[in-house]
Amino acid sequence: MSVFKWILWPFSALYGCLTWLRNLAFDWGLRPSYQSKLKTICIGNLQVGGSGKTPMTAYLFWLYASQYSIAVLSRGYGRKSKGLIAATELSTADDIGDEPLWYHQTLPGAKVVVSEKRKKGLKYIENRTHSELVLLDDALQHRKVTCHANLLLTDYQLLYTQDHVMPMGRLREGRTGAKRAQIIVVSKCPEDLSPESAQAIVKQLKPLPQQQVFFTSLSLGNPKKLKGALSLDKRPYQAVLALSGLANPKSFHALCQRFSSNIQYKTFEDHHTYTVAELDALFKGLPDNTIVLCTEKDAVKLKEQHLLACIPENTVYVLPVFVNCLFGQETQLKAAIDTCLNA
Repeated sequence: MSVFKWILWPFSALYGCLTWLRNLAFDWGLRPSYQSKLKTICIGNLQVGGSGKTPMTAYLFWLYASQYSIAVLSRGYGRKSKGLIAATELSTADDIGDEPLWYHQTLPGAKVVVSEKRKKGLKYIENRTHSELVLLDDALQHRKVTCHANLLLTDYQLLYTQDHVMPMGRLREGRTGAKRAQIIVVSKCPEDLSPESAQAIVKQLKPLPQQQVFFTSLSLGNPKKLKGALSLDKRPYQAVLALSGLANPKSFHALCQRFSSNIQYKTFEDHHTYTVAELDALFKGLPDNTIVLCTEKDAVKLKEQHLLACIPENTVYVLPVFVNCLFGQETQLKAAIDTCLNA
């Protein structure tokens, strides 16, 4: 560990102590927490971003779409608005955030609501929609609401047991916060993860007796053209530029590497708001016979009219990703969640 990180240790200790005291107040009932009359699933993590909550939320939507009418509740990170907003056909990323906009455009029939105050959002969904199940994106630290099922995601490349509290590491709270989850999901695993490796990870995580651990990977769908008539399999190219605004772009970069060994990366911060000037500079400097691959989250912003006008035809392609539950345990995962929802 670097000397710089050790310098940050006192600040991490203080921050960890404060979050521990806050959690203790909720655990002891000194601060109230609201539980909705609707069934609720929290998709959260202990670390700052990058664990795959967005594709996991979509995965759970499709897992339960035939069983329940579903709403998705998010804070709406990166939006320029405030307060409670229900997504409509006129919503933009500035209005509700890039991830909620993607949910609204991609998950048919889902009621998408953003609100910094999750309790207020839940009450809106209870009173103004016909939803039966609410997926709360990134609400594990939002202790003012209590969900029926808490899923804790942890990245295969950096388990929360190997991390430290901010600013020394990326943990939003101490590792003991994992105890609030009934289900731990190790995300972004290699598709060929062996059972022996999985068991070794379980030993590292040391789950409580009532906790279950599952493993997921990301699989790649067919690339979609953002603008133009040519699909990627009909578009000759010699190089790739991977464009993303993600908290942790490593898994996206790995997927892009499947398309070319001649690859460059253009990375922005999570929830980045693209500008005309940035795109003009990017495409002006793009070498001939180079395609741009981007995430679905970035694509919802790039499709906005003033940005789309800057993008050359048959140049940008969107990589959709899907969650796979490894070792054929999707049925067991759903059963574990159902047990929490029906408790």
